[in-house]
Amino acid sequence: MASYLKQIKLSVVLIVKNEEKILDKCLFSIKEADEVIVCDTGSTDNTISIAKKYTDKIYNFKWCNDFSKARNFAKDKCRGDWIYSIDADHELITPISKVKEIISKAKVRALSIKSISKSGWHWRKVIWKNDKDIFWVGKVHENLNTTENENVNIERRCGYSDNHKLDTKRNLKILLTMEQTPRTLFYLAKEYYDLKQFKKAVEYFNKYLKVSTWVSEKAEAYYYRASSLWKLQMGDKARESIYRAIQANPDMKKALILASTMHYEPWKSKWKAIADRATNKDVLFVL
Repeated sequence: MASYLKQIKLSVVLIVKNEEKILDKCLFSIKEADEVIVCDTGSTDNTISIAKKYTDKIYNFKWCNDFSKARNFAKDKCRGDWIYSIDADHELITPISKVKEIISKAKVRALSIKSISKSGWHWRKVIWKNDKDIFWVGKVHENLNTTENENVNIERRCGYSDNHKLDTKRNLKILLTMEQTPRTLFYLAKEYYDLKQFKKAVEYFNKYLKVSTWVSEKAEAYYYRASSLWKLQMGDKARESIYRAIQANPDMKKALILASTMHYEPWKSKWKAIADRATNKDVLFVL
């Protein structure tokens, strides 16, 4: 097995801009990769100097408010059999040797790993076979175009880079230039929610729910719409929405906890008891 794993070449790729405070920790976590590709989109700090400690494969890309274009530019520089996409504010927890072992057993060409943050975790499809027909789509909240997927036991720790903190409306501004597909509508609503613009969040979750067919994501939309309505002190509508979330996924722990919050006794305790037994099966974003 060890000799076979040596034959698997893994490229790790990331796009960066002014990440001097966090980049070293990220690159140290993936230094055992066969190849590290860094795509810089206009750094004016020491980002490139830090990257040079780990790789000489550093490329410049003129930023155009399109994450997929930047990621695809960087992807095309990879020469490994498989590619892993990471961001500067991420740290790979699973050793590269274990990542390769898991890849060697993959039955499909794209793998989702567990991205863990302070608020929770979610599955993110960021490892894929280096085939030309697999590429990134979407200007922001970009995703791989393939429907192939397998959830695997690989973990990374995630944070937020200073770029996002400096421009909290960056993603929103990009999303507003995109075609209003169900995915775009969902993330527009979520951006408004994160910005605490709850009336706009409800508006866009309503638009999303009229056109979506993906049950797991619809459950998320009902949950966040319920939370938005609750914050707007619209209790009856909030409870109606949280019931829809639970109907879509009765194992969504956060929805059951919110239902408990929305009720007085004896129903508060009953909802909490159900929440304690929830498994979070098929939940997209686990809090």
